[in-house]
Amino acid sequence: MADAYRILKSSGSDTLARLCSDQKVDLNDVWIPLQSFCSARGKMDTPVFISPATAIVLLDHPSGKLVTRRGDILARIPLLFLDERNLAIPPSAVPDGCTLFVRAAKSISRKRMLKGLSILHRPITREQAFAEGSSLALEEETQVVQKQPRTSTGNGADASTVAGGTEAALERRKKTAKIDGLFEEYFQKALEGSRDGRLAHGGVIRKETMANLLRVRDAVPLHFVMHGKPKTSIHVNGMTWFIPDWRVIYRVFRRGGTVGETAKTTYTDAARLIAVFMIDNVLIRREPIHACLQEGHPMWSLIDPNLPSAAYKLAERGYRIVLLDHYPSLHHGNEIALESKLNPIAELCQKYFTCDVTVVLSTMSYISAAHRRDGKPFLLPYSGLWQFFITQLNGGFRADSNSLLVGESVEGVDHGGEDVLSQGRRDAKFAMNCSLRYVDSDTLKKETLNS
Repeated sequence: MADAYRILKSSGSDTLARLCSDQKVDLNDVWIPLQSFCSARGKMDTPVFISPATAIVLLDHPSGKLVTRRGDILARIPLLFLDERNLAIPPSAVPDGCTLFVRAAKSISRKRMLKGLSILHRPITREQAFAEGSSLALEEETQVVQKQPRTSTGNGADASTVAGGTEAALERRKKTAKIDGLFEEYFQKALEGSRDGRLAHGGVIRKETMANLLRVRDAVPLHFVMHGKPKTSIHVNGMTWFIPDWRVIYRVFRRGGTVGETAKTTYTDAARLIAVFMIDNVLIRREPIHACLQEGHPMWSLIDPNLPSAAYKLAERGYRIVLLDHYPSLHHGNEIALESKLNPIAELCQKYFTCDVTVVLSTMSYISAAHRRDGKPFLLPYSGLWQFFITQLNGGFRADSNSLLVGESVEGVDHGGEDVLSQGRRDAKFAMNCSLRYVDSDTLKKETLNS
């Protein structure tokens, strides 16, 4: 049942009903692409809301197979916090090589189909759709996606598209109540199946989150951003960041250079004198998320204005300045997570550093690294990221004995307690593994600014 389908092509700009009539197929047996529900002026990143009763399938073009179960479909779409029952999917999120089809209904029979549009013909009943998991509710008539105006948000955004038919408000409330009842039943079964019903609500959420992480644990870093397609660079706010290895993000900020100017060559930048600065909690302090949501509140702040000056002094002495850190959250993060991590670093380099700066970041997550031998060395305090920098981004020139790493202070750390896992201890251990002299910011300023 899952793979029994055929693809129909729209021969002209005509209504869905006319197309079905010409093809001699029942309108209820056709499925149309998700992007067809965007408004004429709508953007491909505008979410399309899909009700639980609307059946959807994902066609994988290379294999020709259909993914019918909603949970399996969501595992392939790079969006966080999606719910199987209340979907809101922008067409741009559908992976390359795949098409998400939504089952049609009579309420959209007058919708015009673009010439050349691929339409899926798959005759199954509502009961079969419910059994295979492409829909999660049985109703008199499956509600389908339909355009409705969205209340203005004041930012000029295009109208959103929402799910629902043309039924009256009363009928809509009845169906909502029915869906809520099915959800309560589903949730109760989930509770009963988790430690004999003793697991709290938060535990269920954690369990589902871990299940989702296990599904993507073998995926390469930034898979939600790259949509499963290998890339050697990404663009964040108009700025190019390079991906020389699937575990590493890298960029060189030139003194007086333009936003688009990057590294000349690996050997041009190579040096034996290297000064490494850890980024978070050494150079910048990232503000809590609740503070960032306040209008006009900065996302980050410079911890010590004298550190960029110290870096400049080192650069004058022939040191190559490298900013380095490990951001495991980027492994399974989306575009928003990527921007929140990289934008402060770019602003730091452009506003406060007056010398060339190389930024090297690891994006390997701890969960994925536990299941991949080639990922563990790129977790700090292991030295894999540093060894990669030396061999691939520094022309193979190893750092000499005068090279150093500036990390968070370890002063006052209880070596026998929990503080042994603090960032200061981690930075010191990382420096030791890389054969670099470890100093904190105060020590560096004394050695450079006061000498």
